[in-house]
Amino acid sequence: MGLLSNFLSIFRGQKRGFGDYVPSSFGISASGINVDKNTALTFSAVWAAIRILSESVAQLPLFVNETNEDGDKKRRSDHKIYDLIHRQPNPYMTKNVFLQKIMYDLCVGGNSYIKIIRNGGALPVELLPLDAEKINMKVLDEVIFYEDQLAGEVYAAEDILHFKGITKDGYMGLSPIDICANAIGWGMALEKYGNTYFNNGAKVSGVLQTERALSTEAIDRLRKSFNENYSQVNDSNKTLILEEGLKFNTISLSNEASQFLASRQFSIEEIARIFNIPPHLLRDLSKSSFNNIQEQSREFVQYSLMPYISGIEAEFNSKLFRNNEKGKLYIEFNVSALLRGNPKERADYYRTMVNIGAMTINEVRRKENLNSVEDGDNLFMQMNMTTVEKIVGGEVEAVDENIDVTLEATNGELN
Repeated sequence: MGLLSNFLSIFRGQKRGFGDYVPSSFGISASGINVDKNTALTFSAVWAAIRILSESVAQLPLFVNETNEDGDKKRRSDHKIYDLIHRQPNPYMTKNVFLQKIMYDLCVGGNSYIKIIRNGGALPVELLPLDAEKINMKVLDEVIFYEDQLAGEVYAAEDILHFKGITKDGYMGLSPIDICANAIGWGMALEKYGNTYFNNGAKVSGVLQTERALSTEAIDRLRKSFNENYSQVNDSNKTLILEEGLKFNTISLSNEASQFLASRQFSIEEIARIFNIPPHLLRDLSKSSFNNIQEQSREFVQYSLMPYISGIEAEFNSKLFRNNEKGKLYIEFNVSALLRGNPKERADYYRTMVNIGAMTINEVRRKENLNSVEDGDNLFMQMNMTTVEKIVGGEVEAVDENIDVTLEATNGELN
């Protein structure tokens, strides 16, 4: 490690460095709202989107599988890597918290870094998350190193799991919040406007009108009295008392008239578009129905989660296994739980798979979290179908449930 640390002085003079790959924060958006990785989280739609993505991936089981020579896969729960990824990657994190941390970093900053602690045999024994904002990536002669500003250490690429979001150069992922700061700032501006709207007026706002000439003192007194009694949200629905022959003419528009609510709804759609999740998961049900929500949920797994899942799997498989294990052992998420349909759809699917000999009864029971049964590992296939040529050409046995029927064909007729 000391040798790598000596490279620090060399890196600082390199032309290509961390700043070449990560876009700087936009700071003030076009709406005038300060948007960064902290302020964006205060916008409820952004928080909900990140929480949904993080918790959805974190709940998925992770397994170590081995590919046999015949192409079948076998679950390797006896492998040391299995305990790390399936139970506890480090002493202070469970698997769920560990994956949430990775997903949070990806959704907020576009990059997540995990330090691999290995034993004397180069086998990983701990996976320690690093502060993504304190990691600098350095490139020396096309070889990647990672500098931890907090620890003052430099790590080789094979000792760092670097999970990336969408990238334009292959080195660093792009931050959705930085890239889409203007769209997020627009939604935050609408939220701020709404808060100001209700904070600064019970919206008895308008014009006080009289035919009499009022002195400056009288105008100031009326304005002060009016603001003290009718300008706050708690003053809503109070009885308005006017004196001196004053008349109140409202000039304010309702939220609906100014399309404030419609704009707020569109801001939610913008956040759903940025994080590529169905709007109904952000509780926008305006374009959802009972029939299409289930399909949208499946699309959420396929198009929203799978890009993250495949990227995490690929990085795990690239750096956690020894060279002689790569290609034979691999880490895989089990997404079948999220793809399960309603009970009727699952029953129809299982029935078809069992009837064509694609699944055993015990495989079905395991997917439904049921214990195995005796003789449940046998494959079954229906025998009540055959070709017309076999029926016409000779004797064929057909099985209809538990009844054996012998069909004899003579001169094209069945007796």
